Amino acid sequence: MFKLPLVSFIVTSYNYEKYILKTLESIKAQTYKNYEIIVVDDCSCDNSCKIVEDFISDNQNLRITLIKQDTNQGQFAAMIKGLNKANGQFVCFIDSDDVLCKEYAAVHLRVHLETSVAFTSCRIIEIGEEDEIHTLNSISSASNNECGILKQVQNDVNGIEILCDIPVKYKPLKHKRFGGWYWSPNSSAMFRKASIDILKYYTVPEKWKICPDKFVFNFANLIGGSAIIDAPLIGYRRHKNNACNCTQVTGNKKLHSDYITKINIKNNLKIRPETIKFLWQQRKKLGMRNVLYFIFKILI
Repeated sequence: MFKLPLVSFIVTSYNYEKYILKTLESIKAQTYKNYEIIVVDDCSCDNSCKIVEDFISDNQNLRITLIKQDTNQGQFAAMIKGLNKANGQFVCFIDSDDVLCKEYAAVHLRVHLETSVAFTSCRIIEIGEEDEIHTLNSISSASNNECGILKQVQNDVNGIEILCDIPVKYKPLKHKRFGGWYWSPNSSAMFRKASIDILKYYTVPEKWKICPDKFVFNFANLIGGSAIIDAPLIGYRRHKNNACNCTQVTGNKKLHSDYITKINIKNNLKIRPETIKFLWQQRKKLGMRNVLYFIFKILI
């Protein structure tokens, strides 16, 4: 008898007491029920941990683990800590200020089971500090193509629910230049755990304290490819305390501040040498032939 795969939701948390309960409630509301939640708190100094502990106490029927970092180590270190704890065959790294639509896990899994890609990335809905919808067709999405007809948009206590026509459209990405950006932000993705498990051995996560999805997405795409789900399945929150606030969105234009431009330049310059160095360090685990093939793809 076949079994449904387990999905591990790894929620990385740092001083988002205003939003994290909505994030957890949106995971709880998933139509796909075979999941676990791992919250990694990166030494928050607000009430975040108490909110998570209360949520665990109120939902003892759910599989939830809270991991508290002793020091602030950055988001990528928290992602790796969660990855080490995850039991699922599929993994999602969820920012603790975003919310998931109820069909998020079910749609991602459906695409995974129809393909063999390392990860999938869906479109996003841009929301504000009070859950208000800014746009369903964000320029920060992986694709701006229409996905059928949006039958219903509902803003409720569990986040945003989007019901799209079936079947869901998706497209595998092919022949993309390593180091580019072709996907939606961090919470949009579901990974096959086997494709990124080796990242547990990455020893310098502090190099990706900001925007670690740049490294993780490109690495996973290098290992096993990706697919874009042409449906909005997450509420991506723009607010004054997150990195995306440094990107002003005006209509169909993104105006980066000098701060975020500097980060993007640094990330673009280091992603190739950092990835090649890590692959070379893992040549015994990956096999020399595979490592040389991946390095060739990075360079050529």
